[in-house]
Amino acid sequence: MGSCAFEKHYRVKELAGLWGLSPKTVSRIFADEAGVIRVANDGTRKRKYATISIPESVASRVHEKLGNVIGPEIMQETRPVRIIRLAELPATSQTGRRSVIRAKI
Repeated sequence: MGSCAFEKHYRVKELAGLWGLSPKTVSRIFADEAGVIRVANDGTRKRKYATISIPESVASRVHEKLGNVIGPEIMQETRPVRIIRLAELPATSQTGRRSVIRAKI
């Protein structure tokens, strides 16, 4: 692994926004990943915090690895999204509540 000192580094929140994941999920993904920089506070506060800096090369490697886990064969098995317009719904249901919609697919 080469030196990644001068490449772009991402914070957890920034990478979570780019990937459309929660910061907690990104933290779990990179918790034990090699090449991630973790800087912990001195512990004088009530809670311990660690700042995580993720190099671009590590983020690319993990993203590629996660993409291979999903794979195209699984993507083909997903059902298409069914769109129901509100105008197509009956005015009242059998129970009289409009907030619950049960559809058989």
